[in-house]
Amino acid sequence: MPGKITFKTISGKLDPDPEPYADFTTLVVPIKRAGNLIIVEAQVDSLEGNFVLDTGAPGLVLNETYFRYLPNIDDQEAAGINGASSSSFTTYVRNFKILDLQYSRLTAHVTDLSFIENGRNIKILGLLGTRLFSKFAITVDIFHNVLYIQKLDKNGNIPESERIFHDRLMVSPFKLLNDVIFLKGTINNYTLWFAFDTAAETNLLDYDRTKKMIPSMQVIGRSKLTGVGGSNFEVLYAKFDELTVADHTFTKNRTLITDLEKMGKAYGHTMDGILGYDFFARGIFTINFVKKEFEMYIYNN
Repeated sequence: MPGKITFKTISGKLDPDPEPYADFTTLVVPIKRAGNLIIVEAQVDSLEGNFVLDTGAPGLVLNETYFRYLPNIDDQEAAGINGASSSSFTTYVRNFKILDLQYSRLTAHVTDLSFIENGRNIKILGLLGTRLFSKFAITVDIFHNVLYIQKLDKNGNIPESERIFHDRLMVSPFKLLNDVIFLKGTINNYTLWFAFDTAAETNLLDYDRTKKMIPSMQVIGRSKLTGVGGSNFEVLYAKFDELTVADHTFTKNRTLITDLEKMGKAYGHTMDGILGYDFFARGIFTINFVKKEFEMYIYNN
């Protein structure tokens, strides 16, 4: 997670992307795993390869190693848990597709993703962020390594005949702020707002915003990270008993506790924490981007 990046546009608004071509009702996409990352194969023009499913990214993000030649149409700032990263830029790509989900033109951010490749020893072309799925519901079954992308009916629901899972554990509304999913939850009776991030390999809490809760947790490790400019900051690793989202309480939770201020600025919203792999690995989850609902189905809770 220390390399995690988010984006903030510096200059003006860009033209909206055209609607995708989607000749399916339910698209079944195989996924691979690289550590706790969810990997999906997709294609940009004639180049096909691995992309990380990343609900912490606003849209399509491309690795500058392979796409630095694309035209620069807008400058970007990128930020991460350990500070601002190198400059990025915005571009357009043609003919992006995930199987039968196809975009004739798509806005994309180009930045350095070498930290993912080096950390996981896998070639990564980019990240798949939330705007790619804004008209759909996606369901991730990491136990069978399948991603379902589904069209919705006129009421914003998955048609009953197309529902894959029925044994629902919980459902929660979410806010979509600057294309980032925010879920409301409680930890040990403290109410918090979490960004939900499928590319976060662990849960995270912001130290300043949650330090009053630390005495109720069991701190099991401490380490120091070096940020941009050589500044050092401490990271705690802790266990806690109860995380409640909607009407379901998850027990035996783990989290990193560190400074998330820079990530909050990049998101454009302060946040108390981030729910990542340690959270969503509890079950099969669905994100309905039209109704703004998050569902989880029983697998292992």
